[in-house]
Amino acid sequence: MVVKLADNIYSPLGATTWENYCAVMAGRCALRPYTLPDGARYTASLFPERERRSNLSFTFFEQLCIVSASDAIARAGIDPRAKDVWFFLSTTKGNVEMLRTSDAGNPRVLLGNSARLIASHFGNPNPPVVVSNACVSGLSAQIMAMRSLEEGICQTAVVIGCDVQCDFIISGFQCLHALSEDECRPFDIQRCGLNLGEAAATIIYSNQKKVGARQWVIERGAMCNDANHISGPSRTGEGSFRCLQSLGLTPEEKEHLAFVSVHGTSTMYNDEMESIALERAGLSATPIFSLKGIYGHTMGAAGVLESVLSMQAIEHGIVFGTRGFENKGVSGNVNICAENRTTDERAFVKLLSGFGGCNAAMYFEWVEKSRECLKTGTAGHNTIQTSLPAIKIMPSADELVELYRTHVGDYPKFFKMDPLSRLGFVASEMLLKLLPVCCTQSSAQYGVLLFNRSASLADDIAYQKTIEDKGNYYPSPSLFVYTLANIVAGEIAIRNHFQTETNFVVLDAPRTDVMSAQISIAAKREPLIAGWCEEDGQGHCQAILIAVPQHTSPKIIEIELNKLIK
Repeated sequence: MVVKLADNIYSPLGATTWENYCAVMAGRCALRPYTLPDGARYTASLFPERERRSNLSFTFFEQLCIVSASDAIARAGIDPRAKDVWFFLSTTKGNVEMLRTSDAGNPRVLLGNSARLIASHFGNPNPPVVVSNACVSGLSAQIMAMRSLEEGICQTAVVIGCDVQCDFIISGFQCLHALSEDECRPFDIQRCGLNLGEAAATIIYSNQKKVGARQWVIERGAMCNDANHISGPSRTGEGSFRCLQSLGLTPEEKEHLAFVSVHGTSTMYNDEMESIALERAGLSATPIFSLKGIYGHTMGAAGVLESVLSMQAIEHGIVFGTRGFENKGVSGNVNICAENRTTDERAFVKLLSGFGGCNAAMYFEWVEKSRECLKTGTAGHNTIQTSLPAIKIMPSADELVELYRTHVGDYPKFFKMDPLSRLGFVASEMLLKLLPVCCTQSSAQYGVLLFNRSASLADDIAYQKTIEDKGNYYPSPSLFVYTLANIVAGEIAIRNHFQTETNFVVLDAPRTDVMSAQISIAAKREPLIAGWCEEDGQGHCQAILIAVPQHTSPKIIEIELNKLIK
């Protein structure tokens, strides 16, 4: 059973979890007004400028991760140098600030390289796993860590969530008309956009056969795509609803939920979608709250930070109020907390959604009596199959268009996609044609789990060019959306109506052992389209996708990947 050992939050409100909890209880926030180079106003929660300096060894982003993880590791009393300790990093943009300096060619703009430096600081010998799954990254990373622990891949998991803000991100949300000039108002009738924030948060989990009294247990998590649109949620909250359903909460568990800590970004469509999903899931009476009115949207840190604070709330018998909320502005029948209230319940659900159609939910329980673990791992592997349907392509841009015309030809949206999404899209279409007819009917559902080294770096560089020249400032909303690596998985899901798990992982190299282990774990829940999808903007493209039946062993997957990846 997976239990929490320790945690930390490092934000503009404090350097420890306790400092942050006290700040929230006191009604404090760090949201302040700022101005973009073009004169546009926005409100955000940012570290003071004096704290934003890089040192000779680490960038500001890396320092935040290290400070947060150091505190949590010390509290947990673990040895981070041990072989059975793995690091999972949740981030959407990592060292994005490097794109605007002379360091733009620094290898640390690659998320995997930056994560390796962070893990190496602690002497950890294992390759870190970077989850870059838009706004749900923090929950996706925790779910991957939980499953890795259950399967015995590691015995301890250090999950770090972090993102920092700069002109790159702020201008992107601004051109999407998603930012509010004033403090955000989640679920309120007057809400008009989100605030951004920066923070680092860490949770350390361990796999234990027995759970002691007064420990946090996690054993349920779900990710689902709504297969609707890369930047707009399903109007019926399909992805979030499916996540909540997948948690398998019993009527009794629903009745005894203390609260649902929602995404609550204060945008018109997100809050509306969440309210509908919660009502559909039978959680209308359950108290809900959003922390975005205190921290802003901390992106890759949100899932970790908000989970940690929710744990603190339960331990102190509190349901947080939603700062900025006054009058209900959503159609779903939901119980929105405006002020702090008390609770005697000992479990909660954390819910998130994000671009690319991704959604995630986790169920956390505060155990007050010792108990034995009832199960370890999940269903067994299918060890009979010895080869998997696979596609490997390494096309130029022109060749990719020809492959589309030859193998697809009926999806004009292809020409609106960025190169990475085009690559993954065409490869997935070619792979699906190799499968039996019964597997490619409209009712068939495949999860999508993709890996690469560059994330969306080529799009990052292209977008950065649109905002560097202040005399020719033209941030593109369509280009900005594609600066999220997971959009390629979303495009595949939308094309095929896959309302399944979609996730994107960045490694410092195509490590087939890490990939096969995570693919096998995900395939215990549903068949997968999985593999390597790299487009680095330098003319190097490579897509290696395999179709993985449910319950396929990691050894079979690794053999197939090793044959294809060179």
